[in-house]
Amino acid sequence: MNTDTQNQVDLTTAEDWTAAWRTQCPENCKAFLIPAVDLIEVLNEMGILDDATAQAAQNTATQQSLDIRAYMAIGAEPPSKIPEERLLIVGTQKDSGGVYRDIINGKIDDTGEKIVDIEGSGIFDFTLPCPTSCDDNSPLN
Repeated sequence: MNTDTQNQVDLTTAEDWTAAWRTQCPENCKAFLIPAVDLIEVLNEMGILDDATAQAAQNTATQQSLDIRAYMAIGAEPPSKIPEERLLIVGTQKDSGGVYRDIINGKIDDTGEKIVDIEGSGIFDFTLPCPTSCDDNSPLN
């Protein structure tokens, strides 16, 4: 699979950023497991996916036990070099023991089994924190 590497973070940087979160926020959660079907439903609702494409994607995610994990992180991105909170997003696949394993560098984390051909790490950071990227009129803000 050819993946756009523009928003990818290399593994060493991701390890540093997630370690910074755990050090600075030791009592907070480390990550969230997000059902892929939920993200597909959001994209469908926004009109990014049509109904047929969304249904096919949901079927694939369900059949292959694929979800997404969002890791809490703190890191600085050039040019600002000011550390800020981040979400690092990785794909996961459920193993035979029922654990959703991270897919990093095209492999399931602790098994070394290659499951996909990707360019880059498979660790993405395309988030903007709130504040400053907030919706001041949202009832959730």
